[in-house]
Amino acid sequence: MLNRRESRQQAFEFIFEKSFNGNDPEDILRNAGEARDAEISGYARELLTGVYGHREEIDGYIAAYSVKRKIHRLSKVVLAALRLAMYEIVYVDDLDPTISINEAVELTKKFSGRDESGYVNGVLGGFLRAYQAGELPVPAKDDAGSVAQ
Repeated sequence: MLNRRESRQQAFEFIFEKSFNGNDPEDILRNAGEARDAEISGYARELLTGVYGHREEIDGYIAAYSVKRKIHRLSKVVLAALRLAMYEIVYVDDLDPTISINEAVELTKKFSGRDESGYVNGVLGGFLRAYQAGELPVPAKDDAGSVAQ
């Protein structure tokens, strides 16, 4: 049985994989189980389906707090880490949000690099401060009025 940290990394990998294809999250989980003979944790399943169930909202938050880079310019690793952490901060009640941020930073270091991890930390830190102050940001809109992708 995977612990929460391992489950989070597994979910991160699935979220990253999803960014390359249009497969349904359940297809990704099924394929991972078959192709890799992987034990899929319940928490990883919850995170993957939760992130994609709220992706438009989460991506709006990323766009609002990623002030130095447009969301479409973020690497897939950074985007996966931000989506995962923001989902946990907003929707997982029994978790200290600083754990989500620390794990996102560590996952980014592991799969990308130190420069990117600092950026992830800054975006999530700003988001968490606003969230804890009860000022959940309105998702950023693009020029056409739809949530930024």
